[in-house]
Formats: sequence, structure tokens, C-alpha cells
Amino acid sequence: MKIRTILRERKLQLFFLGYVLLLVPSLSLIAQNAPSGMIMAGIAVSLGLLTVIFILSSFMTTPCIRIFYSFLLALSLLPGAICMGYLLFAKVMLSEGGMTVLFETNVEESKEFISAHLSPWVTLGIALYILCPVVMIFRMKHMAFHRVKEHKHLFVASVLLLCLFVAIEPVAQRIYFVDFYRVFADYKVRSVLEERAIRNRRQQPFEVRLDESQAPQTLLVVMGESLSRNHMSLYGYERNTNPLLQARRASLKVYRDVVSPQVHTIPVMRSVLSFADHAHPEYLTQRPSLFELFNRAGYETCLISNQPFDNVSSSYEPLLRQAGHIVDLSKTNRPDGVILHTLEQTLRADGRKLIVLHLMGSHTAYKFRYPPSFERFNGSQPADGAAAPVLPKAAAQTTIDQYDNSVLYNDWLIASIADMLNRRREPSAMIYFSDHGEEVYDFRDFAGHASEKVSRYMCEVPLIVWMSDEYMKQRTNLVFREDRPYSTCDLLYSLSDLAGLSYEGYDRTRSLFSPQFTVRKRFVGDLLYESVIRNTREYSLPDRIRKAGETTGNEGLR
Repeated sequence: MKIRTILRERKLQLFFLGYVLLLVPSLSLIAQNAPSGMIMAGIAVSLGLLTVIFILSSFMTTPCIRIFYSFLLALSLLPGAICMGYLLFAKVMLSEGGMTVLFETNVEESKEFISAHLSPWVTLGIALYILCPVVMIFRMKHMAFHRVKEHKHLFVASVLLLCLFVAIEPVAQRIYFVDFYRVFADYKVRSVLEERAIRNRRQQPFEVRLDESQAPQTLLVVMGESLSRNHMSLYGYERNTNPLLQARRASLKVYRDVVSPQVHTIPVMRSVLSFADHAHPEYLTQRPSLFELFNRAGYETCLISNQPFDNVSSSYEPLLRQAGHIVDLSKTNRPDGVILHTLEQTLRADGRKLIVLHLMGSHTAYKFRYPPSFERFNGSQPADGAAAPVLPKAAAQTTIDQYDNSVLYNDWLIASIADMLNRRREPSAMIYFSDHGEEVYDFRDFAGHASEKVSRYMCEVPLIVWMSDEYMKQRTNLVFREDRPYSTCDLLYSLSDLAGLSYEGYDRTRSLFSPQFTVRKRFVGDLLYESVIRNTREYSLPDRIRKAGETTGNEGLR
């Protein structure tokens, strides 16, 4: 009877704790990437934590309860809003890797993501999510409290249980906001240690040999962003998104079976700029990275970036900052064509050069990635007479049009860069690839990329090589087989081959251009690429039609 009375008197406290601790775990029931057992375990742990906190609050005065609950709300509000938003947007639970990517996202990227995905209803939902618990705290009434000395065993047991909830990692991982801060702390410690290790390694001796008879005068590496080869007509896409590159097809090597090692920029960059791979992530700090290798070989190295990295503490920034010259054009807030003038000036410099261009490419929001003159595709006027795809909602067609326009603009940019190199009439080579792909309503009602629901569209990337006639005559020992299965985690071996470098640990079997090239297992995160393909195929055409009809009333899904 006494327990019932306590629950009735403190029902607002109980509702507050349920709101803060159970709402996100309960919403996890809609997640597509979590087994039911894991979700139930999360709900059970949250219920246990709710019980412990409710018991402890019975020993507090009303002012103390308000302070304690305000502190709990402050701790849980940001993680809760992020996890809930991600669940509603992507229908998946935010993973540890996803949280780490979130911590490294810069302000501009965050603004563009929000502008692309934040609807008025989502804004209203977030506002209510924040406001409701604040109102509940202020409406809590004064009531009697228990004295510790009268129930000291219960109090001590509750304090110990609370500590165990936070201290035992398998339990803490089931409490969404505790896990959020745990991952953040681990990430910050790891970043500090990695940056220190990279800085110390640069002082250590490491011999890089250069075969000048094999080396180009200019090696240009163009790193795109979020470009899926499945939206390139060069790879068979129905819209003509690559008219200029197709016109130059005879002078290009277009590799048809290339995948990225992850589906987010940060882990991909950590891999392609270093020797780190799925089997040996420790090589990020234990072995030289891209710019360090070429610096030691005597190349002049330059980074021209249209992606913001100045004042952004991303975990691959220490690798970029090893470039001898850095030009940050992101502050101009213009499409990628802004790099061409700087590139032309850099090419005029004397000496052997490695130039890396880091593009914004097809990054969300797609409509910001091209000037108005490249707004060619729209739903009412499909390219080349192709039938407009049937999509689950009208906004999806607009999104696809904007994405394809960004691909069209990228086509112009890469063709312009190749022409610029060709006019110089010197031994030179260019390799273009995208950090990862993008899913743009290709087989389900989703646009973007998320490691928690990876599909082949998110990891299948273009890789295109252009070489001057002078360099082709110089490098008759290279092999170009466009059907070779390849992962860009091995990019550093391939670039070393093109540049005529050799050093301890260099493995010719991992160069895309080597006669000794050997096919290896390809991982996308922790998944084999073959399993990613199988997961994508699970959404059969009949299911897509049925789901689109159930949710939107349309007949099918492109």
C-alpha cells in the first residue's frame, strides 16, 4: 500500500524518468540494424537504471530532485536528440563508428545536412522533445522524502548499482547517453595518441627510393566525394551524366570493380592516405603515410582542398598536414571548379610534383555542388528521352536530379583537369576516385550513406586513370586491366607504383597496375563486399513495389 502511495505521489517523476531513459530505447524497435535481443536488453537495462534513480530520488528534497533531474536531462538531451533523429531519418541505431564520424563532422557539413533533411515536422518534434521534460521538472511538487539513516541499506545498494550501471562496459553500452559519452572519451584519447605517434614517426629514419626512369613529372590524385559509379553513364547509368569523359574514353582507364573500404569519408581517408587496412589498422601510425612517403622521395607535395579542414580536428587531418604546400579553398564556399586556377599555377612550378585535390564532389546537400548552368536534369525532362523513374515521393525525384547534376558537373571538372595536364606535354598521370559512394533512392526509400545500413551503392566507386602519351611511353611495364577487383584501401601501393617508389614493406601484389597484382578479400567496414551485395539483393523487386505501395500509394520504386 505504501509503495502504491509513493508511486501515485511521484508519478510525474516516474514519467520524467521514463521519458528520458526509455523513449530512445523504445524507438529502437524501428531500427533495421539491431536484433530484437539487443533492443530488449537495452530496454531492460534502462528500466533497471530508471528504478535505481527513482529510489535514489526518494531520498532528496524537491529542490534537490529538480537539480538532479536537470543534470540528468542535460546529460541525455543531446545524445537523445541525435540518436532519435538518426533513428527517424535512417531507421537504424547509431553505431560506435557513426558516433565517431559525428564527432569529427565540421560545422558547415552539419548545416548542409540539416538543411537537406530537417523538415518542419522534425523541427517541431525536436522542440517538443526538449520542452516536455523541462516543463515536467518545473511542475514537480513539494513532497516528503526518506532520510538516509532510516533506509541506509537501500540507499547504499542504490548508489552501488548506479555506479555499476556506468562502470560495467557491456551494461553501459546499453544506456544510449552513457555509451555516447564513452565513445566520445575513447575517440578523444585515441586522437591525441595518434597525432603524437604520427608526429614522432616523422622524426624516425625511413628510406624511400625513387627510380627516376619510372617517375612522372606530375602525379595528380583527385579525391572525389560521395560519387557512386552507379550514377555515371561512363559505367552504364541511363542518364548521360558523363558526356565529356565518354568523349575521351579512349584515353582513359576506367576500372569497373572498385569498392571503398568504408562508407564514410573519415575512415576512408584514414585508409587511403596511409597503409591502414582491415587487418592492420595500427599501420596508420606505424608506417609512413602518403605525403610523408613522397616528401622523403624528393617530390614537391601539394594539397589543394575544397573540403573544409582548417580548424577542424578530424582524425585524418594530421595526415593531410604533412603536405609541403596546403591551399584551402573551402572558405570561398564555391563549387569545385574554384580549384582550377590554383591547380594551373601549381602545375607551372619546377620539379617533380605530387598534387592532391580534395573535392566536395557530390556531398550532401547535392544542390550546392554545381552552378546553375549545370542544372540539366529534372523530373519533367529526363535526359536523352529516358523514362522518368517511378519513385515513392516527389521529393525523391528532385533529390536524384540534383545528385545527377552534381555528377554532370564533376564530369566537366575531371575532363578539364585532364585537358590541363595534356596541354603540358610532359610525363604525367592522374588518378581519380571517390572516397565512397552514395545511395540515392537506388533500391529503397533512402538517400545518403550510413555504415549501419550499408549497401553496394554506398561503396561502389569510380576509379579513372589518365596518362599522358609521354608517360605511357615511359612506363611500358604497367598493366591496365579494367576488370581487376580492387579496394581503394590499397591506393598507396598503386600510387607508389605509378611514382616509381620502393621502400620496406612495399607489396607489388597490391598495386592495381602491377603484373604481380593479386586479388584480395575486400572489406567494407567489417563486412566482406560479397555480403554487402547479398544484403542489397534482399530487397527484391516485389518487396520494393509492395513497400512503396503501402507507404506512399505509388506503384513502384526505382
